Amino acid sequence: MTNRSRPRIAGQRRISPVDTMGALMEPEATTKVAEPVETPVQDVRPATSEASEATQEAPPEAPIVTDSDGKSRSLGGVLSALLAVLVVLVLTFAVVLGIKAWQGKQAEDARDQAAAAGRKAAETALSYDYRDLNKSFTAARATMTPEFAAKFDETAKVAGELATKTKATVRADVREVGVRDGDADRVTLIIFVNQTTTSTITQGKPRVDLNRTRFVMVRKDGQWLVQEIAGL
Repeated sequence: MTNRSRPRIAGQRRISPVDTMGALMEPEATTKVAEPVETPVQDVRPATSEASEATQEAPPEAPIVTDSDGKSRSLGGVLSALLAVLVVLVLTFAVVLGIKAWQGKQAEDARDQAAAAGRKAAETALSYDYRDLNKSFTAARATMTPEFAAKFDETAKVAGELATKTKATVRADVREVGVRDGDADRVTLIIFVNQTTTSTITQGKPRVDLNRTRFVMVRKDGQWLVQEIAGL
């Protein structure tokens, strides 16, 4: 049987199988393992996600208007308001002037109409004939308001009796009509009238009396009527 033992060299340590296994089982004796280094965790979310969240969290701010732009807009608003007020004032003034002009035209037309009606009424109411007093006084009452016609009847009764006794006839001739005042429904007239009287008192000769009377005319149902007659 072959001797497998080798000659031992002086000074050389003999390595046993136990030492060999120990070296294999204890790696720390030969190699030092580096301790792990903590690496900070970084946010790896995509940038678009951050932008989306920022948009949801904070609403968009209103655009900032510069001072010059703001002043221009403010001045424009003030000018527009002033222009609107000016237009309203002009229109209001025009309407007022139109109303006044219309009222003035109505009053002027009323004075002209009342003057024409007053002239005819004076010639009719101040004239009579003893031979037909009923016809004369009926024509006179037609120019008057019902209220004044009732008063006229009282005067006409006395005048009729005297006219019958003296066989008087009176004819009125209007010389001039003046408007003292008035509006669209009431006008006061000053009428200059000559009354020519023929009677037994005048011995059959005409006598002319120059009279000045005040006639108050009122509009009734579109017709101008005498409301009052007074001597001046």
